[in-house]
Amino acid sequence: MTLVEILIVIVLLAGVMAGVSYGIGAIHRTKLKSACTRVVAGARFAFHRSVTKAHTLRLAFDLDEGTFGIEEAEGQVYLDASTERNIDPDEDDAAVDPWAAAQARLDETVVVQAGRSRFGPIVNGEGEPIRRYRPRRLEDVRIVQVMTPHEPEPRTSGKAYIHFFPGGRAEHATVQLADANDHVFTVEIHPLTGAGRIHSFAYDPPTLDDEDGEVRDGL
Repeated sequence: MTLVEILIVIVLLAGVMAGVSYGIGAIHRTKLKSACTRVVAGARFAFHRSVTKAHTLRLAFDLDEGTFGIEEAEGQVYLDASTERNIDPDEDDAAVDPWAAAQARLDETVVVQAGRSRFGPIVNGEGEPIRRYRPRRLEDVRIVQVMTPHEPEPRTSGKAYIHFFPGGRAEHATVQLADANDHVFTVEIHPLTGAGRIHSFAYDPPTLDDEDGEVRDGL
């Protein structure tokens, strides 16, 4: 073989290897997007069911096992809110902006405390657990961290939960997922709508306060 033929073969092999590498990366990113979509769909379901059934639901993540499921508490769930408010006694209640008051409530640190009720699997009319909501592994995707208002630091191991309360309120939370190539996507849950937004990068908000109220599904 001449030198030119050898160079041609090398170029062809490099092109094939690049195509294979790109194809594998595309497959991994597809699985990552699919996992994020599952979390978004789960949040939408949990928010809707919490409103219609007047139950408290939560997305349950096991970061060590890489599983994701949805749980429900049929009884009452008690909340402790840690607040620091400066209230002017001379302020006219009628002059208070309702949206600002709602925003102030969202800024409170909420601690979830289950009373006599405990969370369990979602069941059908016959009391049997519905399989689709039980914890399942996210295929070829690992859970990097879950950030919620009721924990001071992002959860990177163990179990993490995102709660959805009766009356149409959810925790403003973020979930970071990564594929085998360490590409990281982030799912952000909106506190007023329960809708999820997928960020195609490791989005780590400085706080979990609702800033702009504009959340959309998709990329």
